Amino acid sequence: MIYLDKFELVDEELQKTQIQKIKNAHSKDERFPIGFFSKKQLKQVDFENITIFYGGNGSGKSTLLNIIAEKLNLNRHADTALTSAFYDYCDLCKIKSKALPPSSTMLTSEDVFKAIFHSRAKNIGINEKKAELEDYFDTTANDFMFDGFENSHLVSKKLTKLSFIEKKSEIKERQYSNGENALRFFKNEMNKKALYLLDEPENSLSPKFQLELKTFLEHCAQDGSQLIIATHSPFILAIRDAKIYSLDDTPVSVKKWFALKNMQVYYSFFSKHKELFETDENFGSKKVKVKKTAIDAT
Repeated sequence: MIYLDKFELVDEELQKTQIQKIKNAHSKDERFPIGFFSKKQLKQVDFENITIFYGGNGSGKSTLLNIIAEKLNLNRHADTALTSAFYDYCDLCKIKSKALPPSSTMLTSEDVFKAIFHSRAKNIGINEKKAELEDYFDTTANDFMFDGFENSHLVSKKLTKLSFIEKKSEIKERQYSNGENALRFFKNEMNKKALYLLDEPENSLSPKFQLELKTFLEHCAQDGSQLIIATHSPFILAIRDAKIYSLDDTPVSVKKWFALKNMQVYYSFFSKHKELFETDENFGSKKVKVKKTAIDAT
């Protein structure tokens, strides 16, 4: 499903008067992104079901996401620090879109980190409570300090230490790793058909989890969501049928993921060391069987 069809950035040549007014109203330090995308000769973005903004640090991919999110008034988890000219710049941009589902949202790597830290804090609290209950159980059981019905259940043969702790603290939830929590965050937030803007969703994820995220995002798109993603992850870039804008190029161009400059660097590096992946020193020159991954199917 395509909710957002087209986004037109400010044509600074045609809108010189409006741009000059914005410049006059703000200091030089507060004028960004004026002039940034015009230098890259990027005037318009045409969207597919999955559209990716690719580029290195400082290429403008996150800024472009923020401009689109502001223009569409998307839901956010937290405010973003933006220049004072940013909002005036957004007012001059144009969009072509259908009515957006109310659950349409922009999700950033900062949102993921906050979810991870929240889970970590919860885990610390759970562990502290478990420790207190373990001390209580051990002290009471060892010292036979049973003073009536309140403590008598401790001597029950059917009640283990673990079940006592779980019963008293109601702790039954499994504790997850950072990567697992990041994936759970996306699955919880992207559970409806909507437009989702994702800013570097691969942060905090290992290659294995990035591949799992790739599969999940593909399923989201197949189920009726539209995705616009800023990333430089080779795994996310390899999403099936994604339209990729390379913000490292001037003018900005649409490319296949394997034709991107950094992907060529990866390929060159691993090709140079190909024999290290195909042999195992412990077994002479015996080739090691490599399991086929989701990436091979793209």
